[in-house]
Amino acid sequence: RQVADSVATVLERVEETVPRLDSAATLNDFLAIALEQNPSLRAAFERWRAAMAKTGYVGALPDPVLTYGYFMENVETRVGPQNQRLGIKQSFPWFGTLGARKDQASAAANAAFRKFQAELLRVAYRVKAAYAELYFLGQDIQLTRDNLDLVTFWESVARTRYQAALTPYHDIIKAQVELGELEDHLTTLQDRVAPLQAELRALLDLPETAFVPIPQRLDPAEGSLDRDSIIDAALENNPDLLAVGHTIEAARAGVTLARKAALPSFTIGVDYIETGDALDPSLPESGKDPWIIGAGITLPLWFGKNAARRREAEAQQRAAEYRWQDTRTRLVALTERVLFGYHDALRKLRLYRDGLVPKAEQSLNAGYTAYQAGKLDFLNVLDAQRQLLAFQRRLERARADLTIRRAELDMITGFNIK
Repeated sequence: RQVADSVATVLERVEETVPRLDSAATLNDFLAIALEQNPSLRAAFERWRAAMAKTGYVGALPDPVLTYGYFMENVETRVGPQNQRLGIKQSFPWFGTLGARKDQASAAANAAFRKFQAELLRVAYRVKAAYAELYFLGQDIQLTRDNLDLVTFWESVARTRYQAALTPYHDIIKAQVELGELEDHLTTLQDRVAPLQAELRALLDLPETAFVPIPQRLDPAEGSLDRDSIIDAALENNPDLLAVGHTIEAARAGVTLARKAALPSFTIGVDYIETGDALDPSLPESGKDPWIIGAGITLPLWFGKNAARRREAEAQQRAAEYRWQDTRTRLVALTERVLFGYHDALRKLRLYRDGLVPKAEQSLNAGYTAYQAGKLDFLNVLDAQRQLLAFQRRLERARADLTIRRAELDMITGFNIK
């Protein structure tokens, strides 16, 4: 409850004005807004608070019953006519029933807390993934523009050399075809910006008119991760798996409740009867109001109903246990897949950044020099430029993938991996 109250205090302090993002906004700025405003996260938080509130009353006794009766025809007794009756009754379930109910509600509240944690991690992952994709899109646009400018320059060089009868007209046509392809690719990339920005607005719960900048930097951590350590962390801390574990606890409490439902419950009550004066007012007890203390017990005679209730609870417990086993198996498989993606992206990042991109730049520069000297065909220069663009795009794709896979591992393990 203290954690919930502190989180609620933070959420209630969120300003009514819409937060603004500028071109210098970082990933942490995006995350801060999302974790304060995301509607699905707030809904999960309120479900947790509702589940906690239930623990405050589910273990209490049922409300007492107040009864009143009015005699349409007075019942004459020796001490006088009985006019009306007032009573109160309190029922008591079998010993341990209230405790089992509270145990079940507490386990359900713990499961709701874990689901809130899981939703928080999922929102953070989705923000990081969308941020990385928008970064890659921005880099792809910039790379395409740079290549477009460079090919435009080469097209002018080819035209000049053609006018000097140093190169065939085919070189000009090839450069123009390359320009057309680059322009088409650039248009497609620019059209993809708006949907990604809309996705981030939805995650941050921002209005449609809010400005969402395209990130300019992305610096994912590049450390190698140990498989066994990551899997152990996932099995120990994953909120979805922990939530299913609490569901098993709730199901076990449900089995206890089903068994106690076959046992009797008790009722204790007090009745007061208002009595008028007797026909003979001289009687010593004339008009005396009697009090009645009563007790009752339920008779759980419908054995078939109680047995069916017990079978239902036991089946729900087995289902929760099988769900935990399935969740655990899927979690291990998912962790293996994400770890592969992480190390694959890390390998590609280092390969393209430290090896292939610098070599492709050297190859392009050497090819352009040879073309100027008439020692290399223009198509080879375009191929070298196309290869450099491909390597640069793969480098930025690996950078974005590394960020996304690391964010996914954070979501799976339940904390930020160092």
